[in-house]
Amino acid sequence: MIKALIFLLVILFVFFLFFFSSKFKRKTLVLSLSILIIVMSVLTLALFLLENNSEEKLYIPPKYDGEKVIPGFFDEKN
Repeated sequence: MIKALIFLLVILFVFFLFFFSSKFKRKTLVLSLSILIIVMSVLTLALFLLENNSEEKLYIPPKYDGEKVIPGFFDEKN
């Protein structure tokens, strides 16, 4: 959900830049576009690096041994 919100904010920012680009000076426009490119590259890099790969985790379900419930847990493969 947060990724979609960030994506929409970036799209609105780009539309804002192109809509009002005639009112900005050239230096301001170049600076804004370079900041936008840097932010997009950092977000893309963070998305790939911080992606949680849940395929490597094995889920052990809870068990009932007759007296108490032994809770389930995730066992990570190393």
